[in-house]
Amino acid sequence: MGTSGCYQVVVLEPERKATGGGGHSTTLQATLERQLRELGLDPMAALRVLDESNFHRERVRGMPVAAVYFGGSYQSTEATQILEELRSEGCFILPVVPTLIAYQTQVPSTLAAINGQELKKSDPALEHITARLMEELGLMRSRRLAFISYKRDESRGVALQLYQALDACSFEVFLDTHSIKRGEEFQPMLWDRLGDADLLILLDTPNALTSTWVEQEVARAHNLGLGVLQLIWPAPHKRTPGTELCEPFVLEANDFTDNPNSSGTTLNKFKLEEIVARAESTRARSLASRKTRVITEFCKQMKTHGVDVTIQPSGRLEVPHPHRGATYVFPIVGHPEATLLQEIADDCTTCGAPTPHGCLIYDPLGIWPRKAAHLQWLNGFLPVESLAISEVPKWLTPKSTP
Repeated sequence: MGTSGCYQVVVLEPERKATGGGGHSTTLQATLERQLRELGLDPMAALRVLDESNFHRERVRGMPVAAVYFGGSYQSTEATQILEELRSEGCFILPVVPTLIAYQTQVPSTLAAINGQELKKSDPALEHITARLMEELGLMRSRRLAFISYKRDESRGVALQLYQALDACSFEVFLDTHSIKRGEEFQPMLWDRLGDADLLILLDTPNALTSTWVEQEVARAHNLGLGVLQLIWPAPHKRTPGTELCEPFVLEANDFTDNPNSSGTTLNKFKLEEIVARAESTRARSLASRKTRVITEFCKQMKTHGVDVTIQPSGRLEVPHPHRGATYVFPIVGHPEATLLQEIADDCTTCGAPTPHGCLIYDPLGIWPRKAAHLQWLNGFLPVESLAISEVPKWLTPKSTP
């Protein structure tokens, strides 16, 4: 890779040296590069991949770094020394092993206390691993939110099974029977959760889109620019007309543990894992697309008001606000949250004097009114503002508070 990358990924795979060939490292790098391109970044300029051969020579301190270690029966002193150095600096390291059985025999002792990840045949592109690295580098948000849209009397078994499988992969999953507290108003909370989601998983069974809820959820997802993974079954059912913007995934009879026409049917283990891996890929594209939409709309409004915007490789926008001076604007996917506001405030304070103003922008479509009011209230106290993209014109006026 080139030497100008602002994101550094350390990939250590001692087994590769012992067996020869590209191993998992080649696959991981290809998937990382694809996801960077989907974010609008040039991998040659943005990414620096380091291993045992170039770590000490090409690593640049002060730039974001995340590491993955592919474990196995063979280990090397050189890789272990790099791991110990990264651990001493508090860097993120993801141990990946063929099986979690006898995990500690497959990794150096410095990684023994870290929760490892098992390789899955159902995830040949290493989407799960790539997602964790992208999250740690700040290229994807760390919260993982999925929304399942389905018709209960046709697919409740698969819906519940997906809920559990995604939850096991650290997703927060919205499922109507599990995700809204008793006594809360259903529709406002549903739209809020959908507006904050990373992707929607549509269970497209023969009559799913006859449900008003399912139809409205798919329409709202498209309005948000949300990626939709569409699971289609049982044969001879084809994808429902009007869902052409979704990403189709056709299921066959042998993908199920019993009769696929039964509402309580479930998927076999391999197919379930394959769908979860596909969800990771759909999520990555969805996040990239939604962030681009926010940036595009913001830049369009700035141009209308004669304000220049500089887009940095990190995705940060620099704006000479006509009344507030230098302002750093951070486009986000989903809704603002406390930890993100703090991270942005910290970024601004490290940019020298005078400290630029900080602001994050988001798409407010469907946000729960009480949440929107709370963000408005917080703007009166925090050094970083939360700005709905629809409020940009007001934000540019002299005495307004978004």
